[in-house]
Amino acid sequence: MRTTKFIGFVAAAATIALLAGCSTPAAGGSPSTKEAASTIAKGTLTVGLSPDFPPMEYLDGDKLVGAEPEVIAEVANRMGLKISFVQQKYDQLMNSVRTGRVDVLVSGVSDNVDRQKTLDMVDYYDSTARFFTTPNQTGNFKQDTDVCGATVAVASNDDYYPAVLEHSKKVCESAGKPAIKVQGTDSGATARLQLEQGRAALAVQGAENIAFFKQKTPGKYEIVLGVLLKQPFSVALKKGNTPLAQEVQKAIQSMYDDGTLEKILTKYGIKDGLRKPVINEVTG
Repeated sequence: MRTTKFIGFVAAAATIALLAGCSTPAAGGSPSTKEAASTIAKGTLTVGLSPDFPPMEYLDGDKLVGAEPEVIAEVANRMGLKISFVQQKYDQLMNSVRTGRVDVLVSGVSDNVDRQKTLDMVDYYDSTARFFTTPNQTGNFKQDTDVCGATVAVASNDDYYPAVLEHSKKVCESAGKPAIKVQGTDSGATARLQLEQGRAALAVQGAENIAFFKQKTPGKYEIVLGVLLKQPFSVALKKGNTPLAQEVQKAIQSMYDDGTLEKILTKYGIKDGLRKPVINEVTG
């Protein structure tokens, strides 16, 4: 899921800076809940992220841009808070919020039951894993069983890897068809390279990533077949920080209601993930 930088969205960075300087109270927030929603630094929402996951968050030179920085900047704005971004490696983020070094995380953090043991997740965006291929091969993949026996490249540290294995068992092997030849890679970028070099017939990444690279290099990739896996991305907080989680949810709900959330997602070509925010939606 973690991929390369992309240049070209300076306007997004300017928008983030503008929103961070505002102080309009969140719509619908009750004074008592807001009073209890304390943050590490008074009057500031400290946000941890790993800016290497376009279009959700990435760097344009030294400027932070992407859908999630814009979303969380507007959340802070509606809560009447300033915003501070702390850039870290992805594998450090969960521990940072658990130990109170940041208030919240946004970095393509998917909700699951295991993470809910130590984090509360305000789910606000539906990410879907999709098969994709090169345009000249789209005709080979019209129905789910067409993937049986094909070589599929997917990052081995992604949730998508076991999802491909499960798809192979349910769709292919249970019907007596050849298993998918799953080619594990060290990253989404390497999976795309395997596809481009003809070493794989298909690759798997999140629809938001594919949308980004289709915009960057038109005509290079095409999504095929149905949704492989659906999982919500969230704003993650330390477990038990309920007042803050509720205020974040209220702010995102107001953004959903007035169209602001849709506008941000549309800007980055990922409107299909639009949904209402729910705390700890995943239950199994």
